[in-house]
Amino acid sequence: MSWSNSAGILLLALLSGCSPAPGVAAEVCPVQKTQPLRFVDVFDGPVEDLATLVPDKAQARSGYWRLGYVYDAARFVTIRCKYADGKTLDVMLSNRVERCDYQIDAEKTLVLRCK
Repeated sequence: MSWSNSAGILLLALLSGCSPAPGVAAEVCPVQKTQPLRFVDVFDGPVEDLATLVPDKAQARSGYWRLGYVYDAARFVTIRCKYADGKTLDVMLSNRVERCDYQIDAEKTLVLRCK
């Protein structure tokens, strides 16, 4: 399989909210080498509805959202990824996600993983 095909499959999996295997956490926001991820917003449904979710646990460098109840109500989650250059990317998690965890390193780069 060529590199571009592999990259396309990975991007499709990220955009559809799939994790590589059941129970395995997957990064949601695509890594951009020159622009680190700084913030995320988590929404119940489409971003346009402005239903921002507050983390269930929020600390200075880590925290998480429990999200199973959103899917139990036949809705979905959208993640807004915010990068250092101000650009944003919205990722709809149409497949059920139970929880999303964030970590912030010493350089203030954020990583969000959902499972």
